[in-house]
Amino acid sequence: MESDEIWAWLLTAAAGYLLGSVSGAIIASFTRHGEDIRQYGSGNAGLTNALRTYGVRNAVMVAGIDLGKTVLAVLLGVWLLGRPWGLIVGGGGAIFGHVAPVYYRFRGGKGILCGAAIVLMLDWRLFLLAAAVFAASVAVSKTVSVGSVLTCAVSPLLCVLLRESHAETVFVTLASALLIWMHRENLRRIDAGTEKKTVVAKRNPRRKQS
Repeated sequence: MESDEIWAWLLTAAAGYLLGSVSGAIIASFTRHGEDIRQYGSGNAGLTNALRTYGVRNAVMVAGIDLGKTVLAVLLGVWLLGRPWGLIVGGGGAIFGHVAPVYYRFRGGKGILCGAAIVLMLDWRLFLLAAAVFAASVAVSKTVSVGSVLTCAVSPLLCVLLRESHAETVFVTLASALLIWMHRENLRRIDAGTEKKTVVAKRNPRRKQS
């Protein structure tokens, strides 16, 4: 591997991580409410907590930022490295940045929106199938965490079904495993029957309970 190639890989990974570290939930809570969302609700800097804590308008801003940063990271990666490695390295960096953001003391979200953006750019068919699994499981359980975990669990199988490349299938498998691990507390609450249903905020948020 030549030095130019090494720099392209390093730049893709670094750019993906730094872009991923931009937290839509934290930015939206600060700019719209002058607060840190990590002090409210579940304490997670993600879309679901934004929806529960502040409502739809805040959640739309969160989604726009988190989807946009991931798309930008992947596009930059593909420009530098081509497919599939640009998507894998740039997208992987964005997920890692989202869950452990350097700008916010490494306390971020759980990465589902980043994963959704990457899947869409990987294969629209995979995205539609994964979205159907997510929608059906959330409709039945009334809980986003259940939909997120089940979608991550089946995504590698969907990659095999659609005959995605070996590298992309391995990447989706590893990314799904990370996102499921990020939901480990949710899984404990689901198992205990204490996981809260997902609702949209209609009143002032309450501070996070210890």
